[in-house]
Amino acid sequence: MTQMTLYAPDITCEHCIATIGRTVAEIEGARFLGGDPESKTFAVEVAGGAVLDRVAEALAEEGYPLGDAPASNPEGGDAAPAHPGMTPLGMIGMPMASAPKSGEHHMQQIPNFKPSYLKVEKTEAGADITYSCPCGSTTEVFHLDRSQADQPPHSCCGHHTLVGPNAAERLRARLGDGAGGYDIDVQHMLMPWGQPVEAVQAVPRKA
Repeated sequence: MTQMTLYAPDITCEHCIATIGRTVAEIEGARFLGGDPESKTFAVEVAGGAVLDRVAEALAEEGYPLGDAPASNPEGGDAAPAHPGMTPLGMIGMPMASAPKSGEHHMQQIPNFKPSYLKVEKTEAGADITYSCPCGSTTEVFHLDRSQADQPPHSCCGHHTLVGPNAAERLRARLGDGAGGYDIDVQHMLMPWGQPVEAVQAVPRKA
């Protein structure tokens, strides 16, 4: 079972949380763990992506469709994530002038590189996440497959990228004793179905 926190913008009170709890409890392979009206979030455990889809459909029918966390402060301040540590897509980016020309791919790393997650497209299996890599490419894609509990990372130019629940822990486990030889960047993003996940990239440290 995979544990995740979901966001539903129409949650207003404890009654909403109770309704969501009852709805989730009726779905085989799903378990409701609790919710918070103030942040409009709730936690569930699901057996897989197909179960999450059924949860989303059932909640939409009850009037609580899953949605993206708001990207801005409701009082008009600077943009701020609705979940602590979460970076909503669209708030992050990489200057395109720093990217290589189409088809160009090389091993030279950008100094002080920090990955950007540029686009997310929902797919039948999950989502395709386009991201920037240390060589300057902005066309690398991680194909998130929700049916794989421990999906392997996407790798090129010596780096490794993984997106999904507990991605940082899983990537460090795959790197094993060699993890100390990488700079590991961890960011957070919302998937199109409302699930917050980790986006992790491990870049080899220069000798």
